[in-house]
Amino acid sequence: MFEEQRTDDRHIQIHHDVLGSALVSGDGNKVFIYHYHLDQQAAPEPKVTIPQLAANPYRGLSAFQVEDADVYFGREAQVDRLWNRLRDLHERATQEHLPVRLLPILGPSGSGKSSLARAGLLPELARRPLPGHRQTRVVVMKPGSTPLEALAVVLARIATNDPSPAAKAAEFEQVLRQKSDRSQHEGLRRIANMLPSIDTSPLVILVDQFEEVYSLCKDAQERTAFIDCLIGVAATPEARVSVVITLRLDFVKETQQHPLLNQVIGSDQSAIVPAMTGKELHRAIAEPAKQAGHALDEGIVDRLIEQTEGREGALPLLQFALTRIWEGLGEGRAPSETLKAIGGVGGALAGEAQRIYDSLNSQEKDIARRVFVGLVQLGEGTRDTRRRASVKSLIAAEDDPKQVRYVLDRFSAPGARLITLSTSQDNEIAEVTHEALFEYWQQLTYWLDNCRDSIRQQRKIEASAEEWQATGCKRGYLLQGPQLSEAVRFRKHVKQFPLSKQAELFVVKSLWSQRISRLWLLIFLVVPALVVESALREARIDRLYVDAQGTDRSRQRQAVTALLEGCSREASSRLFPYLADRFFGDCRSLANRNLRGADLSVADLSVADLRGADLRVANLKIANLSGANLSGAELSNAKLFGADFIGADLSGANLRDADLNAADFIGANLRDADLSGANLRDADLRDADLRGADLSGADLSGVTLCQTRLPEGSNLDADRDCER
Repeated sequence: MFEEQRTDDRHIQIHHDVLGSALVSGDGNKVFIYHYHLDQQAAPEPKVTIPQLAANPYRGLSAFQVEDADVYFGREAQVDRLWNRLRDLHERATQEHLPVRLLPILGPSGSGKSSLARAGLLPELARRPLPGHRQTRVVVMKPGSTPLEALAVVLARIATNDPSPAAKAAEFEQVLRQKSDRSQHEGLRRIANMLPSIDTSPLVILVDQFEEVYSLCKDAQERTAFIDCLIGVAATPEARVSVVITLRLDFVKETQQHPLLNQVIGSDQSAIVPAMTGKELHRAIAEPAKQAGHALDEGIVDRLIEQTEGREGALPLLQFALTRIWEGLGEGRAPSETLKAIGGVGGALAGEAQRIYDSLNSQEKDIARRVFVGLVQLGEGTRDTRRRASVKSLIAAEDDPKQVRYVLDRFSAPGARLITLSTSQDNEIAEVTHEALFEYWQQLTYWLDNCRDSIRQQRKIEASAEEWQATGCKRGYLLQGPQLSEAVRFRKHVKQFPLSKQAELFVVKSLWSQRISRLWLLIFLVVPALVVESALREARIDRLYVDAQGTDRSRQRQAVTALLEGCSREASSRLFPYLADRFFGDCRSLANRNLRGADLSVADLSVADLRGADLRVANLKIANLSGANLSGAELSNAKLFGADFIGADLSGANLRDADLNAADFIGANLRDADLSGANLRDADLRDADLRGADLSGADLSGVTLCQTRLPEGSNLDADRDCER
């Protein structure tokens, strides 16, 4: 059934079958390995074979697999340590206080966790079997977005010997999801006990890139069921199943959601992958070439060690450079010549960066430029360094988030690894994988050298916006005076560095605040004149009503602003309306008025009476509508990005297909409102009343919910954001 692939001098043989599984054998021991990747994986980098030169023994930017065991050198001590820990877990399984047979392999991104598990530990089980077992079966999987489905499929393959066991996989998945009478997930234990020869051929489950349980799986119940299944089966005294996971260190905090898993990871049975020593690097560099029949001279080996040792995430870069060196040998170039040509370990990666960049279209190149520049901390008299930034902050107001995600994925893919993505406090974080890019990638150097002043100015605005956001968007943190003028000039003239949505809103709010301040100054100066002109007021009001419902947009805006300019002050004053109008400006009702298509962006319409008003297709971006009465108003297809609806009454209003992105609805009354098809991305709905509202087809991604009264039948959690 199995067709032999390779025999090497490291005492194991590797065979493959038609199922894509592998048999690793050595000294009479056998390890059956069953692979399954639910999500689409990047194709492995091709092994370049040059005439008169053996196949490339290096793996570029890809992780080592079990098939690469013959060229996996330098980690022998760590492999031995892992094997001993796994053996100890098995031998202690019959003790009264048995440990959970779960071996966590921890390390930062690029430290070689996957390679150590796949090309190190698994082949070692063939060389040295677990006590009492000369045959072992290993499941190798990544969780993906649906870990229970992934686990069910690979277990079904073992049970049926079928490459596509759809029916059995569906059955197993259902078993994994079910809870027992003791309200525990015991499905994996039940399935394992059903597997053929489980007593003589135990099962080891290797969950590689375990962090995907948190980064890709969005179903909290499925995540918990998957982890409970693993912990449960690893805690049984029968010792039929053991679990090995590889986990990035920056995801360890996420395991606090699952105390038993967190306790195991925090115990001494975890193994942290250390950086390779100089001697280990020497073996990793020299031995594969020596085994392939073309030993590298000590000089080039020493130079590669010097450029790699002590550098975080440098192992993939080293393998990438070694691949280029091997290709150069086939073309008749000396290793030292190739290493110089590619610019050293970091230079090889820079060449890959340029290749990916050149493959993008013009719009994607602009995004790539802004992303990489955004991930550089400009040195002030020192060298530039890596800068961690949230992915959200890298998306400009004008960007399509999907396009930004595509560019990030291209540069962070397994075959590239130029950008590393991680999570921090529920935010996705991006950073450049290796600072060698700053030195060797000429394209990035050009961007930085020619745009430093603009970059610093953008960072200054973005930092102010973040501070404003962190303080609850208090008015005192808005830009004023020269700072605001400078930000407005930057926003208008420096198009190559557009601001993020948050910073854009910050500048617009600052402008609005400045205009309001100037308006009040004007009112204070003209009060005497207003008293004198009282006799003409009503005639002027009549003309304003005519203009407000006219087709001249400029006059219409002026009219509406004039009719409502005193509303916000009058609402908080104790003056009679007659006196309030003359001290603060008019506050007239616009109920049932025709304001269709009006341009009222950034307008202060707070506490306005707009009952039944026709505001269809109106531009109300960043408008202040706090406390306004918009009950029964027509607002379909209106542009309401960033509008302030705090405490507003929108009961029965028609907001069909309206753009309400980043709008603030704290305490707003939206009962029986029509919000079908509306864009409510990032809207704040805390304390809002949406009972009876129509939310069909509405985009609710990113909305903030706390003590929100939702329509009957809604599947949203009304209090999901109360802890923020």
